[in-house]
Amino acid sequence: MDSSPTVLFRILGLAGSSRRGSYNRALLRAAQGLAPQGVEIAIDESLGTVPFYEDLRQHGDPLAVAPLREHVRRADTVIIATPEYNYGIPGVLKNAIDWLSSRWSTARCVSNR
Repeated sequence: MDSSPTVLFRILGLAGSSRRGSYNRALLRAAQGLAPQGVEIAIDESLGTVPFYEDLRQHGDPLAVAPLREHVRRADTVIIATPEYNYGIPGVLKNAIDWLSSRWSTARCVSNR
């Protein structure tokens, strides 16, 4: 018999920094430790491996994008912890949002829900 609590709500955490000592990733880890019973916070670590959107979008779905899409598809909500970078969001986060928000990506995620 499994004594682990049932997951009632899934949160996906995305850190907008790929820096090893990222404070934003540390913030997401702290949130994991503070999550109430029944709430799962998973941190996606793949943003740094996602290829540039403009370079590959005409060739379909790169393998590195699939795990990120699946994490978003399974989540009830997404929390983004990101630093400000040159008065905007970091390129690694912007790139991931481009892949996730493209018409093809959105149709694929919604249709699999």
